[in-house]
Amino acid sequence: MTPAVSQVSRSTKTRLRFLRRLLILIVFLVIVAIALSQFTELKRLATGILASTAVLAAIVGFAAQHTIGNMVAGVQLAVSQPIKIGDRVRFEEIEGRVIDISLSYTYVDPGDGSSFVIPNQLLVEGIVHNMSTGDTQV
Repeated sequence: MTPAVSQVSRSTKTRLRFLRRLLILIVFLVIVAIALSQFTELKRLATGILASTAVLAAIVGFAAQHTIGNMVAGVQLAVSQPIKIGDRVRFEEIEGRVIDISLSYTYVDPGDGSSFVIPNQLLVEGIVHNMSTGDTQV
């Protein structure tokens, strides 16, 4: 890493990584929407779908309840930052160093070459013991 990049705090790195992923998702969705709007057959289909958005939203919301919950929990973790990349944490039976925090999952390295993938919703709802103090290096 260059000196300027290495001086960025871990909390800033975590926020920037999250914002970059969120921006990529938004750009992708906008591009797909623009591409689909070019087809007149799809415009008629979209009009029909928009007429029944309440039913469609209820079905999608119920079907994707855990996925949406993980994403909302990921946003909550990025904003409140109870843990950061590089922190040593204990969650239930899992102990290790946080190696990545994505929109849906947090990845923890226990130090034995494996990694645990923890859904963010469980982290937000459970008790996480953060054993790191101060702004230690990753």
